[in-house]
Amino acid sequence: MASRLAAIVVNLRRSLIVVGVASLSGVLLAGLALPVVAGVGLMARETAQTFQEMPSELAHLPLPERSTVLDADGNVLATFYSENRIYVGLDNIAPAMRDAMLAIEDDRFYDRGPIDFQGTARALIRNVEAGETTGGGSTLTQQYVKLVRLAQAETDAERAEVLESSGIDGYRRKLEELRMAIGVEEQYTKDEIFERYLNIAYFGAGAYGVEAAARAFFSTTAADLTLPQAATIAGLVQSPSATDPTRNPEPALNRRNVVLDRMAETGRITEAEAAQARETDLGLNLSASPNGCVSSYAGFFCDYLLHEVRTLSELGDTPEEREDRLLTGGLTIQATIDRDIQEAADAAIADRVGATDEPIGAAATVEPSSGFIRALSNSRTYGDEGAGSSFINYAVDASMGGGAGIQSGSTFKTWVLAAAIRQGRGVDTAINSPQTIDMSDEPFRICQNGQTVTRDPDYTPANSTGSGTFTMRQATERSVNTYFIELSQRTGLCDPATIAQGAGVYRADGAELRQVPSFALGSNEVSPLAMAGGYGMFANRGMYCPSTSIATITDTNGEVLVDHTDPDCERVLDADVADTVADVLAGVISTPGATGTRMQLNDGRPAAGKTGTTNDSIAVWFAGFTPQLATGVAVADVDGRITSLVNHEFHGDRLGSSGVCGGCIPGPIWKDIMDAAHEDLDVVDFPQPDPETLQGDQPAQRPETAGNDAE
Repeated sequence: MASRLAAIVVNLRRSLIVVGVASLSGVLLAGLALPVVAGVGLMARETAQTFQEMPSELAHLPLPERSTVLDADGNVLATFYSENRIYVGLDNIAPAMRDAMLAIEDDRFYDRGPIDFQGTARALIRNVEAGETTGGGSTLTQQYVKLVRLAQAETDAERAEVLESSGIDGYRRKLEELRMAIGVEEQYTKDEIFERYLNIAYFGAGAYGVEAAARAFFSTTAADLTLPQAATIAGLVQSPSATDPTRNPEPALNRRNVVLDRMAETGRITEAEAAQARETDLGLNLSASPNGCVSSYAGFFCDYLLHEVRTLSELGDTPEEREDRLLTGGLTIQATIDRDIQEAADAAIADRVGATDEPIGAAATVEPSSGFIRALSNSRTYGDEGAGSSFINYAVDASMGGGAGIQSGSTFKTWVLAAAIRQGRGVDTAINSPQTIDMSDEPFRICQNGQTVTRDPDYTPANSTGSGTFTMRQATERSVNTYFIELSQRTGLCDPATIAQGAGVYRADGAELRQVPSFALGSNEVSPLAMAGGYGMFANRGMYCPSTSIATITDTNGEVLVDHTDPDCERVLDADVADTVADVLAGVISTPGATGTRMQLNDGRPAAGKTGTTNDSIAVWFAGFTPQLATGVAVADVDGRITSLVNHEFHGDRLGSSGVCGGCIPGPIWKDIMDAAHEDLDVVDFPQPDPETLQGDQPAQRPETAGNDAE
C-alpha cells in the first residue's frame, strides 16, 4: 500500500506540471488534467474510463422549505419545517453577502470552470501524504454538489457515504463530486448555482440558507444585511457549530474578521472598509424560529389545522406524505382563525374555568356560511408544561386531536325539535308533560329497518322545570325533559339523528349517534366544534358547510393546491324548516323566564340557542348562533372518575347546584365570545319563518296549564 501511495504522489506531482501548461491555453485544461487528477485512488490505466463512466447528473430535488400558516389578518400563526429555510433569489441577497461568501469560499468562482485543478491537485497531494482526505480544493460548485447529495441522503449510512473522507472510498467520493460538478455547470448558469448554494448551505442555529440565517442572527432579511453581518454569516458555513455566534462568540468574531480580510485581499472592499467593520462587535439581534404549535398564540387551533392537513389528498396519498409536504414544501396556508375572536374566547373561558381546575371548558366558533372555524379554545394551555396544560383539544373530535367527547345534555333537544317541524308538527304542538314520566319498556323507532328500541326498566326521566302541558315553543324555552322524551317517541329517533349527522354532528369518537330513548336529553358524547357547526346549519337556512381551519394552501410557485373559499355545502333541511327552528331557539334567549335570557347579546342583536345540562350535572352546555356566527361551549368533568360539577371548584370557588347549569357557566362564556365577535358586524335579523311551517299540518292542542319558570 505504501509503494502504491508513493507512486500516486509522484503521478500527482507530474500532473501539476501538466496543469500548469494546460492553464496557458484554457480549452486544454479539462481534457488534459481530468484524466490525470482522476488517477488518484485508481489504477492509472483505469482512470479516464472510470471517471467518464461516473454519473454526471445530479438530481435537483426541491430544497426543503418551511411552511407558514397565516391567520385571517395575514399575521403568522405558526411555522412548520424539517429544515428552517426560506428560499430567496440572488437579487434578494445583499451584494455584501454575495461578496463575502465568494471571498471566503471560492474567489474565482465566476472566472473558471467547475474544478480548481491547481487547488484540487495540491489538496490531493496533501491528502495522500497525510493518508486520508483532509479537505481543501473544493470549488463552490463542488460544495453545492456535496450539500445536495447530503440533503438527499435518507439514512445514516447514506449520509456517512456522502461524508466519507478517508481511503479509496474518500477519493472515489471526491471524484464523483468532481464529475457531477461538471454536469451542474453544464446545466445551470453561475448565478443559478450560486443562488442554490446560498439557499442550501447550513449556517448553524437551525438556519438553512442565508435568509433564515439573517433572520435568526440579526432579525433582518438577506437583502438588508450589512457588511459586518454578511461577513459573520459567511464565516459560519465552514464550521457552523464551532463558530456559532450564540454559543461561541469569540471564534465567530475571529472568523468574521478573517472573512473581512479576505474580502479586502480580493478587492471586494477596501482596507478602510474592512478596518471599520472589524471595529464593530457581532451585534447579534436574535429571532427565534418557532416550529410547530407550542409557540403559537392559538395552539389548539394550530393543532387542529395540523390534523386537517393530514387529511388533505391534494398534499399526498397518505397522512405521512401530507405532513412531510407541510414540513418541507414551503407552503403558505391561509388559516380561518380570527385572532380577535380567538382571544375573546380564551379570555371568556379563563374568566370562569381555571387552567388547573379539575373541570375543563372548551369552545368553538364557526362561520355558518363558509364552515370557517374562527376560534378553538380550551381552559387548559396547549403543551405539556405540567399542571394546567394538555395536548388534548376538548373542543374537537378525537380524530382531530380531541378527547372522547362530552355528553351533550339538552342541546340535543334541538334535533328532535327540527325533526318534529320537518314532519309537519307546528310550534304550538302541546303535550302533557308531568314532573316525571315512566318510559320503562316504551318503544322508540330507530333507523334500522324501522325497528324499535326500549330502555331498561325503571327509566323515569324527570323535569327540573315543573310540569304541565307545554307547546313545543314553551318546552324548548324552558327545556322540559318529559316533553321532549314524549316528542322524540312520536318523531322516532331516526329523523333527529339523521338531521344531526347531516349537519356534521357525530359522536366525538367518530361513530354514528346512538339512537336510544335518552337521545333528546343528550346521552351522546360530542364536541363543541360539532355542535357549533351543527347549530350553524340553522343559521345558514338549512345548508351545512363542513367545518375547516384552512381557507387556501399555495405552494412556492403561487399555485393554489387547496381552496376552501367556495365551500361544498349540502342542504340538510328546507329553509322554511330551518328558519322555524331558529325562530323557536331565539325564544330561549329573548323570552322572559326562558333558560337563556342571560345570553341576550349587546345592542339587541338577534340570537338563538339552547342550554344543556346532563344528568347529575356532569356537563353543562350552551350552543347558539346569529345569522353570521355560531358558537358551542361546554364545561365538564372529563378526567379520571367523571363526577358531577356540583361542589367542584372554579377559580377556588366551590359551586353549589344552583351555580351549575347551561345558563350559569357556558352561557356567559358564549355571550362574551359572541359579543366580541360581532363588534364590527352589522346587526342582522333572522328570516321570518313561514306561517304554514309554524302552524304545521297536524292539529295542535292548546296548553291546559302553564309550567313553572325555569331555574
